[in-house]
Amino acid sequence: MKTMTPAMLLKALKMFRGFTKAAGEYLRDKERLRYLLAAAVSIAQGRGGKLLKDLQLLVRLLKASVSGAYTGLSVHKLVTIVAALLYLISPLDAIPDFIPVVGYVDDAAVIAWVLKSIAEELKDFRLWEEGT
Repeated sequence: MKTMTPAMLLKALKMFRGFTKAAGEYLRDKERLRYLLAAAVSIAQGRGGKLLKDLQLLVRLLKASVSGAYTGLSVHKLVTIVAALLYLISPLDAIPDFIPVVGYVDDAAVIAWVLKSIAEELKDFRLWEEGT
């Protein structure tokens, strides 16, 4: 898989920041959030592999957090996850998705970054899931 250049990474970061503004609106509107989660999983199913597994974990975490069943995640982290999902479903991002294979590199990088940035929270969430 192609790696991102520093310029591509900078563009992805700038675009991601734009999605953080919209993420709060999605968290306040459960119907929009439900649509976003379904769209993200659908995209991940089409791509398969590790992306699908990672997205399923993020979706479970979001659902449990938004419903109030799981309280181990800050609002900032929730916004970060939703912003990453918005980035994923956007066809026009740092590397447009219509470019075969290469178009998904930035999406995977953003999801990987989010997973890394909330690694401790994911570990706690998995333990919580096992105990419920």
